[in-house]
Amino acid sequence: MNLQPSTMRHLTLHCFALFLLICTQFSCSSSNERGIAKDEAPQLIIIDSLIVDYLGTLTMIDIKPDRSEYLMYDGQRKEFSRISAEGDIILSKNLSGDGKDSFGAYFYAANYYDDDKILIFPYSGGIYTYDLKFNLLTKETPSFNLYTNSIGGGLATRLVCEKLFANRYPEKQAKDFFDQEDYLSRFPFLTVYDLKKKEIIAEQYIPKETQLIQHPGNYRETAPHSIMMRDELYLLFSNSPEIYKYSFPGLNLLGKVDLNPSEKYVQVKPFPMRDLGIGAFNELAGSEYVHFSASNGYFLTGYRGAAPQDKVDALPQDLLGGEAFMALVKEYKIPYYQIIKGDEKLWEGHIDVQFKYKGGHLFADRNIHQPLVEEEKDYVAFYFYKIV
Repeated sequence: MNLQPSTMRHLTLHCFALFLLICTQFSCSSSNERGIAKDEAPQLIIIDSLIVDYLGTLTMIDIKPDRSEYLMYDGQRKEFSRISAEGDIILSKNLSGDGKDSFGAYFYAANYYDDDKILIFPYSGGIYTYDLKFNLLTKETPSFNLYTNSIGGGLATRLVCEKLFANRYPEKQAKDFFDQEDYLSRFPFLTVYDLKKKEIIAEQYIPKETQLIQHPGNYRETAPHSIMMRDELYLLFSNSPEIYKYSFPGLNLLGKVDLNPSEKYVQVKPFPMRDLGIGAFNELAGSEYVHFSASNGYFLTGYRGAAPQDKVDALPQDLLGGEAFMALVKEYKIPYYQIIKGDEKLWEGHIDVQFKYKGGHLFADRNIHQPLVEEEKDYVAFYFYKIV
């Protein structure tokens, strides 16, 4: 059966989402090792917290730069919520039904836009603009779709005023485009789109120095983590341990920083597109960068460790996500963080937490300076951090 490129994109996304679910199910170890042992190493300190009286799970989707408001999402209820600076729920609304304001069941990213709007980038494609009461204002179909396997995390986009950085999907490529081993070097995936002019104003190829280009093949995630600082855009690809610096919005490559991770990092092997099962085992035996943020002049990067290859090879190859597979995930796929200043790595170690970065703010759902306690809560807490 010959599949159209758009069909392949959606089939691949569903399969890769399964891998992501498996590999993140037990992404933190049960220990409370903090890792920061050297007195001279920078420290992660808590500068503030936000408590929301809520029974359920809320995911932070975006934060206004001045932290006057937070955009959150409940995946079980499929509701977006606007949360005040004091932690009060301003408004909640389900936008996934069949109503006039619906965008569909899933979304890639959502962002505050201007002072009075919210943009949502649905899985089905397009850009939906809402007012702050979650009423649909406009529905735009740009000349491209996002290329990512990250649902709801906003990995493939970075909104800077009216300029949108995105990892773009090559809709008009030949049917066999993704069958080519070196397809990642054949198209300028990195894109800047002007929301006002409604046109692409810059595009760029993935750097030839990345592991994705040096070792051609298929990778679960090709969209880079991104940070905007002044007029420069910094990118970190999940499967390549370097930070790339670009001008913005021109996307001219200005330089790179090698992260030089420890032996806990193992370069993941690419895998055949039509043998997706291999990808789960390759990811178990390899590492991937899952965090990239900036704080007080420092970069914070985070990657997951890797299970020993011999233990992965000993697993039943016809059983994905079995008990033995998940035991290796729980033991080895734990987060390691690096603190970078300029082009120098100042510290690296394991911290049992999943840091997040939205609206220029570094945060997590727990206090890393307190023991990890598993308990049912009738509130949702976020702790904001600063590197000093």
